[in-house]
Amino acid sequence: MRRTPVKNFEFMTIDARRFARSTEVQKNIQIQVNHEISQVIERSEKETELNFRFAINYTGMGAIASIKLEGFVLFEGVAGIANTWNKEKKLPDDVANEVLNLIMRNCLMQGVVLARDMRLPPPIQMPQVKIGQKPGQSQSTGMEVA
Repeated sequence: MRRTPVKNFEFMTIDARRFARSTEVQKNIQIQVNHEISQVIERSEKETELNFRFAINYTGMGAIASIKLEGFVLFEGVAGIANTWNKEKKLPDDVANEVLNLIMRNCLMQGVVLARDMRLPPPIQMPQVKIGQKPGQSQSTGMEVA
């Protein structure tokens, strides 16, 4: 597996909107997270720019809020990706793994901060501390750390 060195990650647009006041009681809030690659551009033989859109939508009995992030990732070391993207809308697996995981990590972290500021639930499940748990009981958060 080849490594795709990321040279830069940058947000170009951060848009957070609330459609219902935080004081209005909302039941059954659903949080939907979507992301897409909007464009792949070869800047040179060694540099490729990948533009992305990331959205977090909050709904209940109607729209509650939305968070939209747009930006780009600049990486080097892989030629010909833009041609493949323009023909097939597909990235090589190793590039897709590294770049899409980077986009998810950075956008979800930014989404958590924006959700807090807008008094919305975080877009990911946060770990819970449980005091008074008996020894031997599992305190699993659902995440595995190696």
